[in-house]
Amino acid sequence: MDLKHFLKNHLALFIPFSVILIFGIILLLTFSKIDIHLFINKHSSTFFDQCFKYITEFGAFLLIAPIIIIMALFKYRYALMAIASSVLASLIVQILKRILYTDSPRPKVVFQDIYDLHFVENVHLYNTHSFPSGHTAGAFALFVVLALINKRPVCQFLFLMMAVLVGYSRMYLSQHFLIDVVVGSVVGTASALTCYFWLNSSRFSEKKFLNQSILTSLKSMKH
Repeated sequence: MDLKHFLKNHLALFIPFSVILIFGIILLLTFSKIDIHLFINKHSSTFFDQCFKYITEFGAFLLIAPIIIIMALFKYRYALMAIASSVLASLIVQILKRILYTDSPRPKVVFQDIYDLHFVENVHLYNTHSFPSGHTAGAFALFVVLALINKRPVCQFLFLMMAVLVGYSRMYLSQHFLIDVVVGSVVGTASALTCYFWLNSSRFSEKKFLNQSILTSLKSMKH
């Protein structure tokens, strides 16, 4: 695969992601995670409470799984990319959470004796394993794959924005800090790129089964 051609066809994905990532890193280098989280927490509303409570679920398995099934209706290769990317991202996140950074407290714990945060009703808050954000990694793993397989720039951008909104929702709901979300986005994006190139490599390019779908498989069964 020609890298130059690949990048040119996905500018609507990579340019905005790079800008957002750099902006996030600058914020982390300029302000403390406490100040950043307080700023986000203070800018809340009833409307955003309801929106982000549901948007955040796009980083969870219960919504990722149906989307992968829909992808299999179009091409098994696409669904396999999403599955492999999600599994890889989850594996990396769990290694970081459970082995390397086991004592990373969530905002609920960090702020309990400092500031009364605004919490969204009926959202269960966790206490530990804050770094990195698994929902963010899962969202980027899925939506970046969707952006990579889509040739339309507007769709690439919209898929990226969906992943970004999931990441922001994790901070809005006080489940994670910005550093957790930034690293989660990198883990998810790296996982998506790795699996995309892997399943488009010469090893898999000639496997005709991967270019079929649930619909074509059902048609062939009828005949």
